[in-house]
Amino acid sequence: MRKLLISLLFVLICFLASCGEKDKYVLTEDTYFLVMTNILYYPEQYENATLEFDCFTYQLTDTEGVSYMCGVRKCSSGYGCQCGRDTVIGFILNSSEKLPEPIKQSEDSVEKAWIHVSGNLDSMEAKEIIIYAYSGDEIDYNTVETIRFYTLNVDQFNVIEDYQNLAYYVTK
Repeated sequence: MRKLLISLLFVLICFLASCGEKDKYVLTEDTYFLVMTNILYYPEQYENATLEFDCFTYQLTDTEGVSYMCGVRKCSSGYGCQCGRDTVIGFILNSSEKLPEPIKQSEDSVEKAWIHVSGNLDSMEAKEIIIYAYSGDEIDYNTVETIRFYTLNVDQFNVIEDYQNLAYYVTK
């Protein structure tokens, strides 16, 4: 009986110690693509969770001229875009602080404005952003694509000065 009471007390203490804590997902170089794809299909799994990751800033402008500051990585086609080319994968960033402006946005280069971000999803509904498709390096104003991004409420971010070990392009 005493062992049972001690066990129950231990379970109760563990439960109370975890009350109010949010789940935390730290996206790494190896898990970024997998978690981002999972969020697209199962956002409810990440409700009330803290997400933490490294990304570069990216300005996404829709067909109406509305711009969104995003935190992204580049990935293979299929996530969001149907044009058959590579695309970006990430979040619209909602921050009370000014985020770094994108650097060399249209170039396939690791030289970007990299940040380490922590925050949580604004809602379980993705924003569908209609953009003009690309044909090579040129914008094709006759073709549109729809990209789905969730909004991340940024709790904090830090500028990453040494980004040479970060993968500009994620595939796994």
